Amino acid sequence: MGELRSILTTAWKQASSRQASLLAAGVAFYAFLSLFPAMIAGILTYGLVVSPETLTRHTQAVGDALPADAASLITGQMESLADSSGGSLGFGLALAVVLALYSASGGVGNLVTAVNEMFGFPETRSFIKRKLLSLGLTAGALLFFVVTITLVAVAPAVLDALIDVPGLRIALEAGRWAMLLGALVVGVGVLFRLAPDRTDEQATPLVNRGVVVAAALWLVVSLGFSLYVDNFGSYGETYGALAGVVILLLWLWAGLFAMLLGASIESVREEAVLESEDDLSDPGVPPAAAGAHRSDGTDDPAVERARASST
Repeated sequence: MGELRSILTTAWKQASSRQASLLAAGVAFYAFLSLFPAMIAGILTYGLVVSPETLTRHTQAVGDALPADAASLITGQMESLADSSGGSLGFGLALAVVLALYSASGGVGNLVTAVNEMFGFPETRSFIKRKLLSLGLTAGALLFFVVTITLVAVAPAVLDALIDVPGLRIALEAGRWAMLLGALVVGVGVLFRLAPDRTDEQATPLVNRGVVVAAALWLVVSLGFSLYVDNFGSYGETYGALAGVVILLLWLWAGLFAMLLGASIESVREEAVLESEDDLSDPGVPPAAAGAHRSDGTDDPAVERARASST
């Protein structure tokens, strides 16, 4: 318990010293700008296999996880896209998807930069390499979007049509949500594996305790903010017609701050593991070399004070 408290305290101090809140605000802004191009890519791709009416119904189901005002903003745009999508594959559709993915990758690229900052690695990758990484992660996010729609909106309809045994239905429902949580954890693991600018030797397992904590943080903060806005918030009285935009930006900021805090927790956990391995391999050598690959951000005074107070 003492070690966990030390990691959490150090991670909070480290995230604060590296301006996690400010980075989350910047990434939220760029994510907002990239959201609608990403929606275009997702709608056009998913619309190849379902009718516009079905697509509209499924997007409404996904919007239930968002605050009501933000959901109305997004689902309204998604329904408009669904109605205008032709549902046929051709050069025009392929070009539209590619352009939408390229536009959406800008927001993902800023998220990569923020996560790398939380891990404390100096950025040495070229623009082309970072852009290719952003495009790959954007394509992965599009796949996650399709999986989410399938599990949230399509699977219940399939279960209603095929399964009428109560016990089996409950088990399959639990499996459906477990698969969705598993996809979220894997997605966070891929982000934390690829976003930091480090070598293969410095990479950690795709799924570990830090990744699970980060995914749980994002889920709790996102759902918690949605519940708060829907039940206690009064943004409509303050912002009027802009309430949906403001709430969506705040929801993005809260979720991204939780994600960056999770990245900081994973960074501190990795440092602790490296120091422990150094102590075991050569007890006579101080573990300073364990963090030699990090940038100077790990030597922030706030972080050092947190480490000293926890010992």
